[in-house]
Amino acid sequence: MYIMKRYQLYLNPHSVSVLDSAQLNIGLSRSALIRMAIDGLADNLAKLMAKKETQSMDYPYLDKLVGKINVKGKNKINFSQRQDYSYYQD
Repeated sequence: MYIMKRYQLYLNPHSVSVLDSAQLNIGLSRSALIRMAIDGLADNLAKLMAKKETQSMDYPYLDKLVGKINVKGKNKINFSQRQDYSYYQD
């Protein structure tokens, strides 16, 4: 078991009303519902950060470009082959 620490947070009235309705229907306290939501978020964030740390950081800025080039037309263009041709001309 772990020791919980107290924190204060502000909620909008709509969220409180939804939590109170859920409290009546589910039978869990507002605090328990908030803890469950935050624990779930923390678990997902931990998984996301762990996954990001294991990714190769060789060229992370290029990962965003994968699949972005969409050339419309009948002929397929191999951009890498064109670059090789230019390179070998020197």
